[in-house]
Amino acid sequence: MRSLLLTSTFVFGLASSCTAGLLGHDYHVKRSIPHDGQYIDVNASNNATEWWWVQAGAPAEEGGSPPSLHVTFYQGYPLSPLREAAGGANAPEFYIVLNGAFPNGTVFAYTLPASSSSVIHAGEAVTGSWPGAGVFQNSADLSAFTVTLDAPEQGVSGTLKIHSNGPAHFGCNTTSSAYFESAIPAGAELNAAEEIFYKQLGWATSQPGGAALVDVTLGGSKLQFAGQGYHDANWMPQPIDAFMDDWYFFDAQVGPFDLSAVYAAITGTTRTFTTGFLEESGTILQNQCSVQGSREADFVTITPYGLAVDEVFQMNVMQGFILEYTLKDGEQYRFNLTGQSLVLDQPIYHRWVGSAEGGKVGGKQYTGVVMYDWLNPSLTPYNG
Repeated sequence: MRSLLLTSTFVFGLASSCTAGLLGHDYHVKRSIPHDGQYIDVNASNNATEWWWVQAGAPAEEGGSPPSLHVTFYQGYPLSPLREAAGGANAPEFYIVLNGAFPNGTVFAYTLPASSSSVIHAGEAVTGSWPGAGVFQNSADLSAFTVTLDAPEQGVSGTLKIHSNGPAHFGCNTTSSAYFESAIPAGAELNAAEEIFYKQLGWATSQPGGAALVDVTLGGSKLQFAGQGYHDANWMPQPIDAFMDDWYFFDAQVGPFDLSAVYAAITGTTRTFTTGFLEESGTILQNQCSVQGSREADFVTITPYGLAVDEVFQMNVMQGFILEYTLKDGEQYRFNLTGQSLVLDQPIYHRWVGSAEGGKVGGKQYTGVVMYDWLNPSLTPYNG
């Protein structure tokens, strides 16, 4: 899950509570909504938000930095100061945010306002249109996702294309709910933050990994590379730090493996939450969500390591993470993820692109590329 950076000048904060309907259906019921479709109502009268996130990255060439492009199609404002910073009552309700880095390490950020937003579908095929900014298209079989950027006034144009090599999925299982309710411990009494997190934060991954082609022009500079891509969508009726203190998200392609994982510290509880997705050559090895420490098998362990200093904000940050997947049968897979390029640098939000290495413990090891985010609304210090 992803990107919450909404302006190139960057303002952090959170919106007030709200409610959002599931387009005329009960909130939890997917019904006829396609996997990558519109799940909730987002408009100027509420503070709900829904977004479609796509990113692509490639390994660094010798002496360079890993190139990347991250694109988010937004409806609504999940961060409270954002609407005021973007114009208050005149702020655009719909916009696209870009960020990433060129191979020489130069970081970029753009916000592209749109005049409107629509997400329509024919079966599972979905088209999202943000006039004046860009369009996305997802194929009916969820094998191909294409972003077309067209914002000539800001000097932004071009395409990002992904051809998926893995199955679409939700956060806890492959076919049923887009929510995290199945991770709630039996008999547990949830606090208000947990009620939101487990029952109303939606996550649908359409392209868990695959070959990506980037060909865009940004302010007269070309960004072109072939790498690996990922696409998912999220929606929620309340802002993230109304119910969450700390969050890590990982997406990596390592040899034949596509993997993702989440760690979440939910506000007001000692229960922490993780998801683990791991597939090899299109076959799912793990796709689960759980409360950390609640299982002896079928779980993921996420461990930050190293200690560096963010010189801009004089705060400690990690240098990488170890992801360890334990499958239902006890087999283990381990991946070392190392940040090389810091492409988003703010006190409560950091994003890195870097290298990944790993595979089955005791088996052949592979290398690849990783993109990961650390969202820290509570500003909890990291001390290594």
